[in-house]
Amino acid sequence: MSWSSLLKDNSSMAKAVDLVGDRWSLMVLSGCFSGVCRFNQFESFLGINRNLLSARLDKLVDAGLLVRHLYNASPPRYEYQLTNIAQDLRPIIVGLSAWAECHFTKTDAPFTVVHKKCKQKVEVIIHCKSCEIQVSNDDVATKLNPCAGPEALRLFESMSPTSKIID
Repeated sequence: MSWSSLLKDNSSMAKAVDLVGDRWSLMVLSGCFSGVCRFNQFESFLGINRNLLSARLDKLVDAGLLVRHLYNASPPRYEYQLTNIAQDLRPIIVGLSAWAECHFTKTDAPFTVVHKKCKQKVEVIIHCKSCEIQVSNDDVATKLNPCAGPEALRLFESMSPTSKIID
């Protein structure tokens, strides 16, 4: 299956990866969650090339994940703020960071996301909205939706029987 087929077939994962799957987009969003909001702050925080940073900020603004606000008219300078859509990515970014810290970081990470009230680490869990319970990896499966096209159906049919639900 080609990348364009995945996008055309309305693959939610393909759309997510297309929007934020490159390393710099995720790092810019992570910076925003840490209070970084100005171009020079991103540049310093990430050590990213100016042209690349500008392109990523534009991409995230165009996608509706960030909004740009003018804070200085001459020369024009902007602040970037997370939209509600981007705010929904916080658990993903916290989860990615915690996953990497647990499995791939040899020393303590320089930053940890904590609960403001008790100052202890937060964790990301998978929660069933209907049953209102936490579920494990073994408790989740993939379900084919009625809108799935032929490519998605072919992919679904190739999945392991234990990883899918058939209605």
